[in-house]
Amino acid sequence: MNLEEKIQSIPENERLAAAVYALNTVLIARGIVTREELEEGLDSWLRRKELLREKATISSQG
Repeated sequence: MNLEEKIQSIPENERLAAAVYALNTVLIARGIVTREELEEGLDSWLRRKELLREKATISSQG
């Protein structure tokens, strides 16, 4: 199965997650980033998302 066929075999709503997983695996394997650096980036994104959610909640209440 070639790359295009593999992509087509993944449900459309899961393709982005699959691509991110594959790219992260390559980045770690090649030593471009560490697992810890990826975790830090994810933690940062989660904190930002939570802050935006809190702001939206406060705005809708006031």
